[in-house]
Amino acid sequence: MTETPEELVQDSRDINVAPIKEEFVLPKEDHELPAEVQALPKRERRGMNKTRRKDMKHAETRIRACAVRLCPSVIQPVACKFGEKCNCEHDISAFLEKKPADIDTECPLFDARGTCPFSYACRFGLAHLDENGKQTEKSPSKPYEATTNCHSMKIQVALRKHDYPFEKSENALESIKNETIGSMWQEKERKLDMKKLDGLKYLAPLTTVGNLPFRRICVDYGADITCGEMALATSILSGAASEYSLLKRHPSEKIFGVQLAGGFADTMAKAAQIVVENFDVDFVDINMGCPIDVVNQKGGGCALPSRPNKLYEVLAATKSVLGDCPMTVKIRTGQKEGVLKAPETVEFMKKSPWHCPDLITFHPRSKEQRYTKLANWDYTHAVAEASKPVPLWVCGDVLSWEDYYERLENHPVNGIMIGRGALIKPWIFTEIDERRTWDISATERFDLLKKFINYGLDHWGSDDAGVERTRRFLLEFLSFQCRYIPVGILERLPQRINDRPPRYQGRNELETLLSSQKADDWIEISKRLLGPTPEGFQFIPKHKASSY
Repeated sequence: MTETPEELVQDSRDINVAPIKEEFVLPKEDHELPAEVQALPKRERRGMNKTRRKDMKHAETRIRACAVRLCPSVIQPVACKFGEKCNCEHDISAFLEKKPADIDTECPLFDARGTCPFSYACRFGLAHLDENGKQTEKSPSKPYEATTNCHSMKIQVALRKHDYPFEKSENALESIKNETIGSMWQEKERKLDMKKLDGLKYLAPLTTVGNLPFRRICVDYGADITCGEMALATSILSGAASEYSLLKRHPSEKIFGVQLAGGFADTMAKAAQIVVENFDVDFVDINMGCPIDVVNQKGGGCALPSRPNKLYEVLAATKSVLGDCPMTVKIRTGQKEGVLKAPETVEFMKKSPWHCPDLITFHPRSKEQRYTKLANWDYTHAVAEASKPVPLWVCGDVLSWEDYYERLENHPVNGIMIGRGALIKPWIFTEIDERRTWDISATERFDLLKKFINYGLDHWGSDDAGVERTRRFLLEFLSFQCRYIPVGILERLPQRINDRPPRYQGRNELETLLSSQKADDWIEISKRLLGPTPEGFQFIPKHKASSY
């Protein structure tokens, strides 16, 4: 069949450059990169800022050390446990004089709950003070839905005192050692049939950016299944409070799972036992696809499938302690680029019912590749054949409803998991439901960010620390949001996930600001939502300026 000129143009376009309408393209500047990036050798301008977490943590510590804090004993019916050594303020009047100016807008916690638990320490304190400067209460417009899975303190204390009863895990480990795990295995009906989830919209577990407020946003737009950020089994067992925060669940998350990572049967089984015995989860996912070196060097992530004996022990021990809770796994093609090891891994996992997962998620990329190239969906055919009858879900480069249905119809998969696509445009779930491309306005996108802020303050708090934590995760979110290209300025649809646009302007000032890939502009957006940043504030993007 003869191709039309239009088809020839579309096929010959550079797949790495997004087709922006000419009237929106701006002249290329000679010095687009920040001066500190230009000063680096070219080979060092790309990739991840490996010291950013440490640098940002130091800045956060300095800010908190300089901030005035109100002792909780002043606003809660508890005695100050530090007594005369307490370095917090105990006088409300003195605290209010030193406190930074309140953000002049409604307090999200006060609106949602009818009262603000942070009282005078709230950065939106003016919203819930009466004429006499006293705290007020009101009736919320709808019943407040409290976050669940928050009761971890007793567990952490028991772990630190070595008092947690791990008999179930120890019995499983002993049976593996004695090679009697098969005789102990009893098939139990799962509390959630993973084969009945076909076609639901699954939000991938996303490290750092897949936090609870972001998951709530995605649920609002139509996500059916959510999974918490990757939690390290060793950190769960050490009682790290930050790791237990990854297990929290909002009531709006109807099907919710927890993802664990580790390379050894004892830590994975014990962490899984803690999760299933103490928290409300619908499934537990084992991360066998994380490409991060720190995780792989300890035997977890992508390294686990390459160690068959350890893989068998981890799967058997974990499934044994989970009982009726389904066990799922997430894998990649393998470690080396171009070498497909996934079918071999799947066949190995299926050998026996006591270590066979209830669902497999496949990411058709290698550890070596990371995100430098598009995911190879052709690999799904071999993996799907090997996985039968276990349900196979696949993720990789889905950024539009066209991508979603094309892959669902042309590949032998039970469902599709969406990761970066949801970070770039959380409304992708609505587009999938309605089979339409949403030309979302800049105002609607800004309203989405306001909702994220409200959810963030509800999750992290509305005091100084909570506001700055919310700001930090907002900036992480914006580092992906800026990659969305408004539908109205594209020459051809749909947007492809690896297409980088030339420098362009939006249809209005706000759209241009939301599309900026400069961290200073993201900070400006945060100021519009959360007020000015504290002195010494620092945010370093995860990826350097020349990386996309």
